[in-house]
Amino acid sequence: MTLLLDIGDLSERQTDRALNTIYKAIHSHDDDSSIWREHESPFVRRLVELFTQRGLMRLDGFRKELEQWLAGERHTGAPRVRRPPGAMERWTHGELSLVRLYLETLPPAEFTLDDWMMVVDYLAQRYLPATDLRSEAEWFAVRSVYMGRVQASMESLSAKQADKVLDALPSTLEAAAERFTMTSTQRVMIEYARTRCAENVTRLADNTRHRMREVIAYHTEQEFLGVPGARHSLQTTLVDEFGTLNRDWRRIAVTEAGENANQGYISSMAPGTKVRRVEMYEDACGWCRKIDGKVMEIVSADAPDKDGDTQIWPGKTNIGRSSAPRKRVGSILVHREPEEMWWIAAGTQHPHCRGRWVPVIQDLPGDDPEFGDWLRATLGGNDASD
Repeated sequence: MTLLLDIGDLSERQTDRALNTIYKAIHSHDDDSSIWREHESPFVRRLVELFTQRGLMRLDGFRKELEQWLAGERHTGAPRVRRPPGAMERWTHGELSLVRLYLETLPPAEFTLDDWMMVVDYLAQRYLPATDLRSEAEWFAVRSVYMGRVQASMESLSAKQADKVLDALPSTLEAAAERFTMTSTQRVMIEYARTRCAENVTRLADNTRHRMREVIAYHTEQEFLGVPGARHSLQTTLVDEFGTLNRDWRRIAVTEAGENANQGYISSMAPGTKVRRVEMYEDACGWCRKIDGKVMEIVSADAPDKDGDTQIWPGKTNIGRSSAPRKRVGSILVHREPEEMWWIAAGTQHPHCRGRWVPVIQDLPGDDPEFGDWLRATLGGNDASD
């Protein structure tokens, strides 16, 4: 069936935004049947699951305690505590305890809308504090970039070996810089990965808070107005909302792991190395299927006259480029110039992309000998059964 969309009344900017949104949706790869599938790369598979588990535990704690507050189960019956002054702020540990005491001693029947908003703010700061999320992001970024370096040093990795390596890797950029020799490019890759991942997870936390405030406000109003089934409707809405948030966290895990590991891998290989793109996985989009098997030459990021069609370099991404083949100029759609379109990126091609690189020639020297020695010592020599 053909579906026609009338975009005649849109502006150039609105048209381009709509087209880009449609094409991004086509390349999302994150429907319910695939987003929870194990990652195809053995080098980041375990890391993706660990980061997903850590995030979902936070969201699940938020959801369960919110449901307890809604059911009146958190009321202690202790003497009333005065309401803390002020609006939503980044509360200290002591202030957070004071907010909890106020809410726990407030009879459920006396909760106002402001009190329910305070419950959401309290839970957001308890389960999704920005400082903790930034630490989680750095933990994830450092390990995923270094798993790219591990891939540059060995051809395959078992689940048991992956656990050994992940346990031994540093948790912060500074610890990694003290433990390993890294080039300026490799350091930049980790710094950028840390910042990007932190932005993604803190944005998700902010979205969680704002969305829960909207949901609670709406259903509180419906209950006040006596709308039948308002409380049951709230429970259903919460299940749907947290299901979406869980998928959003999983999307961050898969996308960031692939991006960081691929960038770490490319930054660890010598210029002139030939690598092949692997996009052989279920539900790969048309773009990824098209570049599967494509051989690219690695060059340094500062190499002059780089050829984006045949060369790859650390930091090469599709940011600022479009998958939509056309854009609006005036009242007509015109083809985009080649420099406006997606090219083969060093990391992931788009959100939730699962592609990776493999060497064209096996047994390449890969990363520096120092890191290779550390990796062999961590795995207990060359015994593949470890």
